[in-house]
Amino acid sequence: MSQGCPVCAEMGSSKNQDRWIAGDSDCGLYQMGNIALPGYLVLAPRRHVVRWTDLERSEWESLERFRGVVEEVLLGTEMIRKVYFLSFGEVCPHLHIHCFPRTIWMADDHSEAGGVDGAAVFVHYRKALACSGTPEEVLAMVRRLRNAFSERRSSQK
Repeated sequence: MSQGCPVCAEMGSSKNQDRWIAGDSDCGLYQMGNIALPGYLVLAPRRHVVRWTDLERSEWESLERFRGVVEEVLLGTEMIRKVYFLSFGEVCPHLHIHCFPRTIWMADDHSEAGGVDGAAVFVHYRKALACSGTPEEVLAMVRRLRNAFSERRSSQK
């Protein structure tokens, strides 16, 4: 844990229990706070890691396993057509992945002759869907994802 790091704070906080989805000893997954977009998740190693090359093999494998389940569940949702996986590290250096679902209506709003501009969709809707608290439709997606991870764990035993 790194003092002042928002991802480290999320990983160790009991305040985000309504948004927490799943975790293991290497990584954690939670719904992004204060954005009214079901399935907008953050996936990160539990350990404060800044660069991809600093990941241990078990962390990398865990991140990829969680990413795969997220993609499968979100793409199985009627309104979601694509999931963007983005990692910037500009504002918060703790390596983390934004799992951002692009819905049908987002694509309709941002389609151009050459297709959808994913970066524009991400920037626009992060701002447009900002909110306080956690809306019920977001919590419903959190529950759906929790169930998917719980079922995976049960079937692997």
